[in-house]
Amino acid sequence: MKTIIRSHVLSENHTSEILARQDFSAPNLALPAMKKMLHPNSELFVALNHWEETDPFLLGNIIIETMRMLEGVDGFITDQIFEDGYHHINLRFVSELSKLVGMRHLIVGPSFSKVPAFLQSRLLDELISHDVSGVMYDLREHDLNDYKQLQPLAKLKIHAKKRITIIPVVSTEEQKTALIGSIPFDVVCISA
Repeated sequence: MKTIIRSHVLSENHTSEILARQDFSAPNLALPAMKKMLHPNSELFVALNHWEETDPFLLGNIIIETMRMLEGVDGFITDQIFEDGYHHINLRFVSELSKLVGMRHLIVGPSFSKVPAFLQSRLLDELISHDVSGVMYDLREHDLNDYKQLQPLAKLKIHAKKRITIIPVVSTEEQKTALIGSIPFDVVCISA
């Protein structure tokens, strides 16, 4: 099992990291290049979210230009693909991002957990058809000993099979251990 750490500082403690602020917004854009220069063998993902931008046209262009600026990273994370209160996905935008990503990873951020449970499987299938590598699922505010709270995630994992990676987001190592004791995952993100 692989653990990815969300961070917004340069560190050498982790071999797999997501550079993002606490709310999964884009980091200082100097950090990814510096991290790769200091630790070229580390696996590095960068969040592309720009929560402060409200104009959809400008937001799309900002995300695309941010992606183009970050050539040396292994993958990108974005939450800003949802429409209509997390009921639909902007598939045209996802398709465009997927083409730009190339052989790197495109991962939907932890906002996916805001999608109503009855729509999660359908939206997951749409993301798979657009070559999305993974979907994050936010569990930081959940009681991981309450199976009712984990049930939508368990159903999503069963539906995903091996077609896409489901990446639960927890806040501590203890939460990760509790989660893995209930449902095994290949990848977990720790974001304090």
